Amino acid sequence: MEWTDYKNIIIELLSKTDINPEILNILNNSRKNNQKIFIAGNGGSGATAAHYSCDLSLGASKINYLENNNRFNVIPLSTNMPLILAIANDYGYEEIFRQQLINLSSEGDILIAISGSGNSENIINAVKYAKEKKIIAIGICGYDGGKLKELSDYTIHVPSDLMEACEDIHSIVGHFIALWLRENQ
Repeated sequence: MEWTDYKNIIIELLSKTDINPEILNILNNSRKNNQKIFIAGNGGSGATAAHYSCDLSLGASKINYLENNNRFNVIPLSTNMPLILAIANDYGYEEIFRQQLINLSSEGDILIAISGSGNSENIINAVKYAKEKKIIAIGICGYDGGKLKELSDYTIHVPSDLMEACEDIHSIVGHFIALWLRENQ
């Protein structure tokens, strides 16, 4: 593949990827509603989840940040390695996100679940738990969307089987969300 080919794939996928304005409003209202935002993903999507957490915690609240007490309450579920490894060792890798939600979440919170394939078992288990506990599930996926697209309350779907391109678009989506939230405080 040539660089020009890859750029064209990204441009085409951007034109095919939409963000439901309700997602933006739900996230924006999470501050006044005192909702926590949990973010989970595996591998590259785990890195994207950590990046989203940083951008929502700091970048989206950057206006008068030091004096701003009205920040987003964001909790990354992919970064606490000792806990992830303990859960995986004792109960199985498919439980790493669900068990953290059991510890930390409340009804009405928000889960952003990121999966390129949309079929990662630990992501699906977390979304199923979210649905049971009335936690808003936002799925960010690629490929055909998989189970994540079916189960989520809201979905941002990148229609591609090229994982690298899906992950790039997921990153762009996160940056857009943070910018939109910062501008619409």
